[in-house]
Amino acid sequence: MQVASMILSLLLGSSALAGVDSALTGAIQDADHVAISKAQVQVLDSAGKVVKETPSNETGEFQIFPLEFGTYQVIVHAKGYADFQASVTLSSGTPSRLQVVLAPADAKEIVVNVREKRNLVQITDSGSKKDLNRQQIAELPQGHDISLPKLISSTTPGVVAGPFGQMFIRGNHANIQYQIDGVQLPEATSGSFSDAFSPRNIDHMEIITGGIPAEYGERLSAVMNIITISGPEKTSGDAEISYGSYNSVTPQVMVGGSNQDGNIHYFASAKYNQTNRAVDTPQPLSYADEAHGGQDAIHDAGNSDVEFVRVDDILDNENKLTVIGFNSREFIQIPTFPSNFLPTDAYFQPGYTDPFGNQQTPASQPLFTWAPPTTNDTTTENNAYLEVVWKHTFSESSFLQIAPYYKVATVNVTNDLANDLATVGSQPISGAAPDSFLLSRTTNNYGLKTDYTYRADERNLWKAGFQLQNSQSITSNMSIWTSLTSPPFTFSGLDNGNLEAVYIQDSYTVTPNLTLNMGLRNTEVQFQSDQIYSSDGLLQPRIGLEYLLSERTKLHAFYGKLFQPAPFENLREAFTVVGGGLGGPYNIKAESDDYFEAGVSQQVGEQQLMSLVAYYKNAANMLDDTGLLNTSLAQPYNYSFGYATGVELSIVGELAPNWSEFFNYAYEDARGEGISGGIFAFNSANIPPNQYLFLDHVQLDTATAGLTYKKDSYWSTLQGLYGSGLRTGPNNANTLPTHLTFDFTVGYKFIGDSGWKGTHVAVDWLNITNLAYPITINNGFNGSHYAAGAQYFVHLGREF
Repeated sequence: MQVASMILSLLLGSSALAGVDSALTGAIQDADHVAISKAQVQVLDSAGKVVKETPSNETGEFQIFPLEFGTYQVIVHAKGYADFQASVTLSSGTPSRLQVVLAPADAKEIVVNVREKRNLVQITDSGSKKDLNRQQIAELPQGHDISLPKLISSTTPGVVAGPFGQMFIRGNHANIQYQIDGVQLPEATSGSFSDAFSPRNIDHMEIITGGIPAEYGERLSAVMNIITISGPEKTSGDAEISYGSYNSVTPQVMVGGSNQDGNIHYFASAKYNQTNRAVDTPQPLSYADEAHGGQDAIHDAGNSDVEFVRVDDILDNENKLTVIGFNSREFIQIPTFPSNFLPTDAYFQPGYTDPFGNQQTPASQPLFTWAPPTTNDTTTENNAYLEVVWKHTFSESSFLQIAPYYKVATVNVTNDLANDLATVGSQPISGAAPDSFLLSRTTNNYGLKTDYTYRADERNLWKAGFQLQNSQSITSNMSIWTSLTSPPFTFSGLDNGNLEAVYIQDSYTVTPNLTLNMGLRNTEVQFQSDQIYSSDGLLQPRIGLEYLLSERTKLHAFYGKLFQPAPFENLREAFTVVGGGLGGPYNIKAESDDYFEAGVSQQVGEQQLMSLVAYYKNAANMLDDTGLLNTSLAQPYNYSFGYATGVELSIVGELAPNWSEFFNYAYEDARGEGISGGIFAFNSANIPPNQYLFLDHVQLDTATAGLTYKKDSYWSTLQGLYGSGLRTGPNNANTLPTHLTFDFTVGYKFIGDSGWKGTHVAVDWLNITNLAYPITINNGFNGSHYAAGAQYFVHLGREF
C-alpha cells in the first residue's frame, strides 16, 4: 500500500508525458516583430481534419497540447493578415516550436513549408530516430504486405536482418521494445515478433535506436513506437489480394468509420497468408557451393492470419477511451533436404567441416543432421493481445493515461519421431544425438501502464509513470526422444516473472537553441521457477543534450544507464538433456550498460538532411541467446563483459520534384568475453577465457538505400541492400560472403469518375540479381538459412 501511495504521489506531484504525445508551441508576430494576439491557430491531420485549435495570447504566444507525434498542417488566421500555412513534424515527448510571421492581408498570401523554414533541423530529440508513415510504407516494395522486421531493417540505419523475423540492432540480439499506441507490448514466446502485428495497421511510427529516454525500459536495443489507424468520419475500407512466387497468396481487408454522433470511431483489418516458403531454407545449392542456397522449398509451407481492431470512444471533452486488440496465428513446416541429399553423405556426418570452418564433432549435436525428405516437424504460434487506454484531460496543460493490458502467447512444436531419429542399421545417423522434440508452452502476461503528463510552462515538459507486469509461462508438455526404443525425457512446469518500473523525466528548454532532456528510471524484476528464485534491479539516470548550432546544424549527445533483464524463459532441462550444456543452476542475469551517443544533423542544400551518429555501449552480463534444436525457441545466456560500438550515416530528402530518396550506412562492432550465466545452454568450454569474441549477430558493414518517384497516382521505388555478412566459424572468427540485392516496385491507383476509381495495382520484383546468399550458417533455428532468390508479386486492391 505504501508503494502504491508513493507512486501515486510521484505521478500527481510531478509531470510526465505518455510515449505517443507531444506539444506544439509558437509565437505569432508581424513583419515588424509586433506580437499578434487573438490569432486562431488550427492543427490539421493528414486527412485535413482539424484536431486542435487555440487563439494566441496577448504576447502572441500559443500552446497546443497534447498532440500525438506525427506530421500536421498548421494554419494561422488573423484579422487583417494573410493566412499562414506550415507543415510541422512532432516527435514523441519533445515539444516543437513554430515561429509565425504574418503578412498584411493585401500582400500576396504566404505559404511556408516548415521543413524549408527550419531547414529540416529541429530541436526534437537527443537520440537516433527514424520516422515512417502509412503512405511511405505503401510505396515500398511489398507495400503493406511487407513484414514488420523487413520494413524496419530495409529503411533504418544500424538494423541487420536475421532469419525468421529477427532484427539485430547496434550489436544487440533481440531485446526490441514495441509500443502500441503508448503501451509496451509483451514479447512473444518464441522471442521473435514475426508477423504478429501487420504494418497495414500502422498510421505512423518512430523507430528509436539510440538515446532512449527514461520513459522506455527493459527491452532497449530499440523502441518501435507505433500509432495505429483510427476510424475515419465516414465508413470506408479497402480490400486487396496478392499473389506471387512460391504460390504465395495474401488476401486482406480493412474497414473503418464512426457512429452517427461522431463520438465513436472504429477500425478493423484481417489478413491471411499462405506460402510454400514460410522460412528461409537451410539447403545449400550443393556440397561444392555452400555459399549459395538452393531454391527448392522442401517441406517449407506455412500459413498465417492476423486480425486487428481499434475502437475510440470520446466520452466527453475530458475523457477518451481506446480499446485495441489483435490476434495472430502462424503455422510453419520445419524445412528439410531434398531426396538427392543422402544420409551417407559426408555433409551430415560428425567431423565434417564446412567452407566457413564450422566442424561437426562426435561430442556435439550436428546441426546438419539428415532426416528423410518426408519428415513432418512443425511449429504453430498464437498471439492474442488486448489493451484498454483511458485518457483524462485535467486542463490544457496536463492529462492522465491509464492502460491495463493482457497478452497470451502459445507455441506448439510437433515432431515426427521415426523420421527425426532415422537410422542406418540400429544407430542414428548422427551418432546417438537426440533431435526429436515436442513442446507446448503458453505465456500469460498481465500488465498496467500509467503515465501522467504536465506541460508546466514553455520551458518544461515533464513526464512520469509506472508499469507493472506479471508473466506466467506454463510448459504443459515437453518431450525429448534419444532413440526409438528408449522412453522420452518429459517435463512440465511453471515460470513466473514480475516487473515493476517507475520513471520521471523532463524536457527542459534552456534557451531557444538548447534543450536538456533528463530522466531517472528504476526497474525491478523477479523470477521464480522450480525452487529457483532470482531478483535484480537498477536505478538508471539518463541525460541528453540538443544544441542548434545554426538553423541548419544540430548537435546532440546522450549518456544513460540501461537495464535489460533477460526474457522470462527457462529451458535448462531441455538443453541439459539434448547434451550441449553442462546442466547446473538457472543463473541468467540482467544486462546493465553504460551507453554513450553523440551526433550531428546537417542540412545539405534545400531538401537534404544528413545525420552522423557515433555510439558506444559498455555492458556487464551482456545478453545473447542460442537456439534449441530445430525450433524457434531461444534461451538467453550472459557474457561476463561486452561492448558494442559503431558509426551510422543517414541521408534523406527530395532530389527533385516527385523524387525522394534515403541512404543509410552503418559500421558496427560488438564482442563479448567470458560466460557469467546460462552455461547449461551450450558447451561453454569451447569459449576461450579472457578473450573478446565477435558476437554471431554482428555485421561489420551494412548499407540500405531507396529511390522513389511519385506523381499523381503513379509510384515506383527501387531499394538496395548491402551487407558484409554475419559471423560464423569457430568462435565467430569468420565472416559470411558479402551480398548486394535490389528490390523494385511499381504501382498505380485509378482516380477520376471511371468504373476503375479506387482500384490500385502494384507489381514487385524482389532480389533482382537472384542472389541466394547465406544469412546464417551453422547457427540458430534449423542450423542454416539462405535468402530466397528472385521473387515476383502482384497486388490488386480496391477502396470501398
